[in-house]
Amino acid sequence: MRPRRHGRGPPFLRLPWWFWLAVADVKFWYVTVPAAIVLAFVGWYGADWLGGLRWIAFGGAAVLAVPFPAAALLFLVLEIRAAIEAARLRRTLERDETVAGLPLPAGSRIRFRDEDHSSVASIDLPHVTDIRGMRLTGTLRWDDRDRVWSGTLHQYQHINGWPCRAGTLVFEREGIVFDQDGIIQRCTLGAEHELLGLRLPPGTRVTRGNDSKPWDLLLPANAGVDIPALATTAPPGVTLTIANDGRLERIGSGHGQTIVVRGVPLNSKNFRLQGEQVFSELAEPFFVGGDTRPVGTGVQIDLPSGSVAVSGK
Repeated sequence: MRPRRHGRGPPFLRLPWWFWLAVADVKFWYVTVPAAIVLAFVGWYGADWLGGLRWIAFGGAAVLAVPFPAAALLFLVLEIRAAIEAARLRRTLERDETVAGLPLPAGSRIRFRDEDHSSVASIDLPHVTDIRGMRLTGTLRWDDRDRVWSGTLHQYQHINGWPCRAGTLVFEREGIVFDQDGIIQRCTLGAEHELLGLRLPPGTRVTRGNDSKPWDLLLPANAGVDIPALATTAPPGVTLTIANDGRLERIGSGHGQTIVVRGVPLNSKNFRLQGEQVFSELAEPFFVGGDTRPVGTGVQIDLPSGSVAVSGK
């Protein structure tokens, strides 16, 4: 014997037919609403020639119209329920208090990830607040994966030796990111600053590295930077990936600007450095290995000798 099957599919597929009819009625409102109006009009003004059929017209208009107030009532109930659930995840401080290791002023609105209030998602500051030596404003957001806070500096400040520009965190280009100890992990420079042997222009977005991950330096769209190791200038808008000991590892850019190394025009979209060997692709046709190579040809440059050879991409 075959085992008995419990149910005939997912729960939402076992709903009654009239439910799906009501859903279709609301979904295709641009058809059903005019139809209900026409039926109601016919039933009201067509009494003399419709006879008993006028009640059928009224009934059809009612059937088409009823799902709309029902849907509105359901929407209202769901909104009220969502508001109640959201309120359980929020708390407003009545007095100054330390939450998640941050000294917060009264009036701070905290949003938690759970009803037990054990994990903070974000904090809305009531005014400009001094936290770990930073004058912050607006909303602080906690990244549970990277264990860092992101927020908005109220004004230009020197923090941990970095001249950080004020601004909100938009597309990860502005704003400030710091860890639980108040150490800056990312900020946009508000003034020229020397770091890892490079003189970085204002507007550079600096992301801190460590022994396990490199630094990322996103140059502004209006200024490049001299790279002594390559005896050249990196174009504006590229990202420099630099090891913690100051070694340049990669140059990346979605725009594919041209960077000239030892006289060779290279595409910065795919540029990496291994020891004293540069690997990239030609940004322009160039004479390599006894022949003129087309754009996109993979090349390898030996920095000490300046020799260029074709390599795999």
